Amino acid sequence: MIADRDGGMPAALRNDADWQRFQQALDRAALVVLGRLGHERHPNPGRQRLVFTHSVAGLQPAGLAQYWNPEAGTLAETLAAIGVVAGTVAVTGGTGVFDYFLPHYDGFALAEVHGFVVPDGRPCFSQGHPRAVLARHGLRPAAFEMIDSGVSLTHWRR
Repeated sequence: MIADRDGGMPAALRNDADWQRFQQALDRAALVVLGRLGHERHPNPGRQRLVFTHSVAGLQPAGLAQYWNPEAGTLAETLAAIGVVAGTVAVTGGTGVFDYFLPHYDGFALAEVHGFVVPDGRPCFSQGHPRAVLARHGLRPAAFEMIDSGVSLTHWRR
């Protein structure tokens, strides 16, 4: 699970080592893609964002963010329209965003807190456990590391 049923992150899922790596990766990205709720809950520190939402008709600018309805155009058309022609597109979720990008990932960093369960939480992918879903979509574990006590990070690659 990536959040509790209300979309909040339980304290047990928060880890400083993971958070630092996550923020550094976002700083290196050409674009960060996230859902509308995540965008509203987490202020933008100055990164270019593409906000995945069905509440707009197409592409709607909002400062450093662009609200985007994926039903209005392809990902390639959208990236070209906002001027992202090279670099990493970092996808931070939620569930619908992670699901949409499954055919597009060339890599996925999966952090897991071992021994902690979020009953009735929001899943990473709607199709099941992330390891099984990533494998079904052609990604394979390429590197594994324990980044903190009880917290692992697996880098999946296509």
